[in-house]
Amino acid sequence: MAPLLLIFILVTIFLAMLINQKERRGRLPPSPPRIPILGNLLWLTKPFSQLEPTLHHLRIKYGPIFTLYVGSRPVIFIMDGDHIHRALVENGEVFADRPRPVSSNDLNTNLHSINNTPYGSLWRLLRRNLASEVIHPCKATTKSSTHVHRMALDILLNGLKNEAKASGGVVIPFDSIKNSMSFLMISLCFGVVKLDEQMVKQIQNVQWELLFLVDKHFALNLMPKVALLLFLGRLGKLKQLRRAQKELFIPLIRTRKQLAIKKRDKRHVISYVDSLLELRVPNGVGSVRELSEENIVSFCSEFLDASIWSTCAGLEWIIASLVKHQDVQQNLRQEIKGVVGDERREVHMDELQRMPYLKAVIFEALRRHPPAHFLIPHRVKENVFINEHFIPKNTVVNCLVTSIGLDGKVWEDPLEFKPERFMAGREGEGVDVQCGKSEIKMMPFGTGRRMCPGLDLAMIQFQYFVANLVNEMEFKEVEGMEVDLSEKAELFVPMKNTIHALISFS
Repeated sequence: MAPLLLIFILVTIFLAMLINQKERRGRLPPSPPRIPILGNLLWLTKPFSQLEPTLHHLRIKYGPIFTLYVGSRPVIFIMDGDHIHRALVENGEVFADRPRPVSSNDLNTNLHSINNTPYGSLWRLLRRNLASEVIHPCKATTKSSTHVHRMALDILLNGLKNEAKASGGVVIPFDSIKNSMSFLMISLCFGVVKLDEQMVKQIQNVQWELLFLVDKHFALNLMPKVALLLFLGRLGKLKQLRRAQKELFIPLIRTRKQLAIKKRDKRHVISYVDSLLELRVPNGVGSVRELSEENIVSFCSEFLDASIWSTCAGLEWIIASLVKHQDVQQNLRQEIKGVVGDERREVHMDELQRMPYLKAVIFEALRRHPPAHFLIPHRVKENVFINEHFIPKNTVVNCLVTSIGLDGKVWEDPLEFKPERFMAGREGEGVDVQCGKSEIKMMPFGTGRRMCPGLDLAMIQFQYFVANLVNEMEFKEVEGMEVDLSEKAELFVPMKNTIHALISFS
C-alpha cells in the first residue's frame, strides 16, 4: 500500500508542476492551490450561499482578476471596473457569447431565450425586437402603457392601504409589490386580455416555482455535468411546471393572435406577444419561419422572470433604505412636493425628470443593493489578453456586480447609504447605469453588448412607483422590528428578512 501511495503523491506533484508551467507560459490570472483533475477544493467545501464572501476574500489575496477551476476547466472571475471595462466594453464582441447550455432540454427551461442565444445575427434580431417593440422608454410613456402603469400603481397602493387598515398600520410591502409588478409585467407581456386577479396569481406562482427550481442557473453554467446529476431528481417537477406554464400561456397567446387578425390597427396595449407573433426568424438558407407556440412560451417566461423578480427586489430594497434613513425619505418628499404641490395625486411620468434627488436615491439603492449580484456568465470566443492576463478560447467569465458598486477605491464610505454622492460635485456625479465608454463605477444592469435591454424602462418604473409611494404615504420602522439589511443568496437577491413598515398617509 505504501509504494502505491508514494507513486500517487509523486504523480500528483508532477501534474501540478506541469499545470503551473503551462499557466506561467499562458499567464492565466492567478489561482488558489488546486488538485489536478479535481480543481479547487473550495468548490467542494463551500455552499452556494458562501460563494460571494469567498470571492471577496480571494480578491483581497489574488487581486481583481483570478482563476478558479472546476476540475481541469478554468473559470475566470473579474472583480473591478477597469478589468470589466477592458473585457466587456473594449473587447465586447469577444466576450459576448454564452456558455454552452446543459445538454438536457428538460433542465434548461429557457433554451430558446435571448439570454442563452449565441452571439450573432439571431441574437441581435431577438434583442432588437424586445428593446424596440416592448421595453423602449418611449413606449412606457404612451397613453396605453401609462394606463397599465396606473393600474399597477392602484394595486400597490390599495394593497398597502388594505393591509394597514387590517393590522394597525403595519405592512409587509413585498407582498403588495409582488402583486403589482406581476400584474404590470404580465400585462405588458400578454396585453390586458381577461387578465383577472386569479390569472395573475396562477402565472406568478408558476414563474416563482420555476425560478426557485432552477435558481442554481449560475451553478449550471459553472458545473453543468455535476448540476445535471444533481437535477435528475427534479426533472419530474420541472416537466410538471413546464406543462402548467404552457396551459396558462398558450390560450393567452392564441387570444392575442386572434385579436391581431381581427383588429390589427385597433390594438391599444403594447404587448410582447404581439411582437413575437409578427417576428420571423431564419430557417435555413434564405428562408424564415414564424416562432412556434413553445418558442413564444419560453420567450415570455424569460421576460417575466427578468422583469418581475428584479423589480420586486429593487423596490423592496429602496423602501427598506427609506425606512432606515428617515432623513433621505423626508428630503425626497420635499422634492416631490416641490414638483406636484400639496395635492394628493398621481406623480406623472413626465414629471420625473424634474426630480434629480429621486434619481439619486434610485442610483444609490442600485449601487448598494443591486437586484442581481452576478452577471449571467460570458464565454470568450477566441484567445484574448486582458492586460497581462491570458484568457483562453471558450473560457467562462463571471463578473461580480457588488464588487464594483462597493469598491472603496471608487466610492467614499461605500457601505453607507448616501444619495447625495450622485449629486453635483461628488464622486457619483455623471455616473450612468448604462456604463459609459470610459469607466465603470457601478453596473446593476450589466455592461457591454449583453447589457440588460430593459434598463431604461426599469429606471422609469423605479422612479414612478417610488415617487408615488412617498407622495402618498410615510414609511417608518416598526418598534422591535428594525430594518435588517442582510441579503439572501439567490439569483435575484432579496432581503434575508423581509421588511415590516409602519405606514401613515401624508
